Amino acid sequence: MDSILHPIIVAFAWIWVSIYRALTFIGIPEGPGIGWVLSIVILTVLVRFAILPLYIKQTKSMRSMQVLQPEMQKITAKYKGKKDSVSRQRQSEETMALYKKHGASPYASCLPLLVQMPILFALYRVFYSVSQIMDGTYGYDALGPLNAALASDVVDSTVFGVGLSQTLSTTPGIGHKAVFIVLIAFLVGMQFLTMRLSMKKNMAPNPDPNNPMVRSQKTMMYIMPLMFVFTGFIFQMGLLVYMVTTTTFGFFQQVWVNRTMPNPGSPAFEDLLSHREAHFQKWAAPTFESYEKQYAALDGDEEAIASLQSETLASVEKHAGRQHIYRKFPDDWTISEKLGVYRTLALEPWKSIPDEIWMKQLVIAKASKEQVEAARKNRPKKLSREQRMRIAERERVEREAAEKRAQRNAKKSASSSSKGGLTPEEIERRRQQRRKESRNQGKKS
Repeated sequence: MDSILHPIIVAFAWIWVSIYRALTFIGIPEGPGIGWVLSIVILTVLVRFAILPLYIKQTKSMRSMQVLQPEMQKITAKYKGKKDSVSRQRQSEETMALYKKHGASPYASCLPLLVQMPILFALYRVFYSVSQIMDGTYGYDALGPLNAALASDVVDSTVFGVGLSQTLSTTPGIGHKAVFIVLIAFLVGMQFLTMRLSMKKNMAPNPDPNNPMVRSQKTMMYIMPLMFVFTGFIFQMGLLVYMVTTTTFGFFQQVWVNRTMPNPGSPAFEDLLSHREAHFQKWAAPTFESYEKQYAALDGDEEAIASLQSETLASVEKHAGRQHIYRKFPDDWTISEKLGVYRTLALEPWKSIPDEIWMKQLVIAKASKEQVEAARKNRPKKLSREQRMRIAERERVEREAAEKRAQRNAKKSASSSSKGGLTPEEIERRRQQRRKESRNQGKKS
């Protein structure tokens, strides 16, 4: 694995040493000491911030999939018990059509995670390899600038008197072991709180406590922290500093997610929904009431109405941006349509947080409405009894007229036959030919 991730590991080594040198530049003492400990913390935080966009993308993808769950369940129920190949094919086609309609993908939430894992593992290997580089037992002589001399300085650095290369079993003295125990307890506690925040606040409650998924989640909430107890006993202090830093970052990251992009149906979602609804409507409700009074007073003046709508939209969008309401409407939406959306948010109870997913649902709903209207306009209208009678009478008159024309044509054909079988058209052609010949002879004479 190290050979595959070696370029990433070397890159992290360069960044780590660069951070250390930047710390010494601002006054941190060189050599073994606090500079290397702080550089581990700073590097870990920088990496977690760098992969934060991937985490956000993963979270949004998971939310999009959760929004589709009601429709997914309808498709599943529709084909429940049907095992034939045709039914399975249709179920797959309807499912993929649903994904395409909402712009979602079942794999979108997995890809960011697959990118994050090599990065975090490579960072872990940088810290893990320090003592091996110092001893000369690592597969390479150095990791970029991190040579044996610098690795020796890292190993000799301490946290509350405990060397970065020491483990709980190799640390002498009760006081130094207590440092390990305190950090392990802190690590386990932060991991437990992070998972509890995720499962209790950011997941929709399940009414069935015996549901296998619910029971599995509760088990994981206790098993995962216990795993850190065992790994903490074998971790070097440098790795423990890294794990404490990344777990603490993960805790605050989960707090931020709960407050900004919680999963639909979760307690955190309901709290954020009610908070943003009250905050927006406090300002927007009287604004739109005033707008409607001004609109009515203009009495159909199109130019003045257009000016009022533009001014109102600019003011509403300014406040909406401050209150985290998604404002990227499609380009083909009119000012009136945008104001209608904001008016609904201002005067009616919210059903969803107005974010990117909410906007996608609005666009889909508008497109569906337009399709229904177009189908309604193209649908033949139901005729009244009087209309049907008039149409029938008109068709009868047209039919009788056609029959009379056919009879007249038949009489003309019979008359032509009695004159030698010439048709009326042929008789007229010959007459015109004779007249033309007579005129030509007159000109010659």
